[in-house]
Amino acid sequence: MMPATETPDYHATYDAAMQNAENRVFHLLHSLEWQLHTEKKTGSIWSMRCNVMDNYIFRYEGRIPNRTCAEVSAMIHPQGLHRSKWDSQSAGTSVVEEISHDTSVILHKTKGRMMGLISPRETLDLCRFAYDPVDGSRSVVMVSVENEKSPKTAGVVRAQTYPTLLMLNPLGDGVKITSIVQGDMHLQGVPQALIDSMMPKGIASFFDDLMKYANKDDTKVSLNHNLTGWCGAHLEN
Repeated sequence: MMPATETPDYHATYDAAMQNAENRVFHLLHSLEWQLHTEKKTGSIWSMRCNVMDNYIFRYEGRIPNRTCAEVSAMIHPQGLHRSKWDSQSAGTSVVEEISHDTSVILHKTKGRMMGLISPRETLDLCRFAYDPVDGSRSVVMVSVENEKSPKTAGVVRAQTYPTLLMLNPLGDGVKITSIVQGDMHLQGVPQALIDSMMPKGIASFFDDLMKYANKDDTKVSLNHNLTGWCGAHLEN
């Protein structure tokens, strides 16, 4: 008899992967090595040369006025009703597997850009959502993983998500957004300097889309939709 094929136990690696990702992003958050890259009224982007990979890490800071953390989190969360209405770079998101009450494996798909220079791609990410009942802040940490329920899609680049952070904090009559992003765009034959210039543009576009949607007077946000990791926080802040 042929030996049975063993199924990879991805869950055994998830805790370690998330712990490493959380340690990484919160270490970066408090680093003194950030340098201002671009600054606009809607937000600022900072950059730092990665000491591991030959690319840059970026930090975004911005503020959405006249909104609560609960409202903004409902706009951002991939299980919410709003993400597809404003995220112009997204080709869809889907929950592949719910690991626990605050952690899911999520497939993120993005559209092609720049007349095909950047092809459609997808990332399979372990996402842990957190809520602090003391100050009402919310966060999500993401990192690429593998999962047998989501094999690679033919003709679509499966990109890598390095440890990534998104934080929402109450700030006066609005919400402060902080994000740390390091991406691998998998563009063969394209100079690294050009790739490094594309990343902050994509980051700025994402948050500009969010702010335009949040600032529309007719954007009504329902807070009664359960969201992984943030479901117990929807009635507060």
